[in-house]
Amino acid sequence: MRADRPVRPAAGTLLSARPARQPSRRAPTSEPGERLAHACFALAGAASLTVLGLVVGYVLWRAWPAFEANGLSYFSNRHDPGLARELGLATQQPRGVAFRELHAWPAIYGTLLTTGGAILLGLPFSLLTAIFVAELAPRWLARLMEPLVRIMAAVPSVVWGLFGLLVLAPFIDRVFISDDLASRYARVVPLHGESILLGILVLVCMTVPFQVAIFTDALQAVPAPWREGGRALGLDAWRVTLKILLPVIRPAIATGVVLATGRAIGEAIALSMTTGGLSFVPNPLDRFVFLLEPARPLASTIVDFHSEGVLQGALAADLFSFAALILLSALAMMLAVRVALAPVRARGVL
Repeated sequence: MRADRPVRPAAGTLLSARPARQPSRRAPTSEPGERLAHACFALAGAASLTVLGLVVGYVLWRAWPAFEANGLSYFSNRHDPGLARELGLATQQPRGVAFRELHAWPAIYGTLLTTGGAILLGLPFSLLTAIFVAELAPRWLARLMEPLVRIMAAVPSVVWGLFGLLVLAPFIDRVFISDDLASRYARVVPLHGESILLGILVLVCMTVPFQVAIFTDALQAVPAPWREGGRALGLDAWRVTLKILLPVIRPAIATGVVLATGRAIGEAIALSMTTGGLSFVPNPLDRFVFLLEPARPLASTIVDFHSEGVLQGALAADLFSFAALILLSALAMMLAVRVALAPVRARGVL
């Protein structure tokens, strides 16, 4: 036999074997136990979807009168009539006009400020912390930090609210709000430690552990050959993380941001304790004082007025409309993330 003659692989060897057909996701079940388990799982999934659909439908049904009665004025840039009463000012209800308790814009604006500020401030810190824990920290320190991060993620929101109210609020009041500043703004809105800034800081404390845990698990799940290949090309650990690992874990980053945003939007107790509890529209032209002004986000408004909303039909519709805005915003974020990551998933990169 000639030495340069190509060797044909024998039938059945690895070189000639065709890839096996992937098994179907819906494999036929013949055993009674398997059929029963399949039916139980299908019933549980259908029940979950049914309960979720009923809750969303009920909230939208109760919220519709508020949207229908006010139209686009529902989003008007006006303070609540209740703000004047809370400040001790005299109010007079116009004749022939139903007294309206709540306007949506102050609550929407307060939610945008607190949630947006918390995400913008917390995302870089979360990413850097996750990179340190997963890639740069010594093994003993990483083993110590991982359970601590998960414990912090499990702290109830009322504990964070109490921490902000008793620890951070006096600090902000003492350091940033002088007597002269408070007196100059007294006729507009009271300034004290409970403010937009305090709400942002509390939300950062609440959302950062979630993001750190998700990002750390995603970084640790990247196969080791990917890191070794980057270092074989002459990249150090930091450049391997920036050029290889972070692009790979984009779905985890998006998931962490969505979960953190959803918790920040729906947080009620902590923000009710820390943002000042006034339906006020902070003015960006006030510069840094803008962050020291109070607000009342959507979820905390529901908590503050829920007892009155049960008794008053119009107010109840307003509160359900706020709940509908929270639901729709969470749904919009999830859909936006899925649409944004669809091309990446279709290429099979992730």
